[in-house]
Amino acid sequence: MKRNNKEILIKINKTTDINEVDNLIYTVQDKIDQIDKNYYLKESESPFIYFLEYPNPNELIKKIKISDELNPLLEIIPVTCVISNSNYVLSTILKKIRHKITYNDTFNITCHNDYPYPTDKKTETELTEQIKNITKIEENNTCPNWDINLYIIGEITGINIKRKYYNQM
Repeated sequence: MKRNNKEILIKINKTTDINEVDNLIYTVQDKIDQIDKNYYLKESESPFIYFLEYPNPNELIKKIKISDELNPLLEIIPVTCVISNSNYVLSTILKKIRHKITYNDTFNITCHNDYPYPTDKKTETELTEQIKNITKIEENNTCPNWDINLYIIGEITGINIKRKYYNQM
């Protein structure tokens, strides 16, 4: 079964004490409870990564006010989750950008290996080549128009795609 859910990835800094992780998660849950109780918080295969299912993740992220003391300790990122299979990951990326890309666009893929067992660079290289071949846009590591972040956490991959606009002369 293919999963394709809009979720929020809560990434806790790995330098954080494992006991402090629970306190951070309770703090985030408390902030979300004040906004809406219609969410589902899930653990992942990494002790520092949690997924939060919510009907409109971007809206929730805007409403959550994380205090300055918590900002360096955790990241809250909207993602689309799929099974960690290169075909599913590629098709999800292409669905999100295919009607929005232009001839001069460039992209960059970054794989964040947040799983306790690091993945190899082969996945990142394969996806980069497949996107180049299918979309006919080039890779650019310095200032891409599309920044594609993959958070590979065991059997689930979180995909975050950002469109960057640059002043073109």
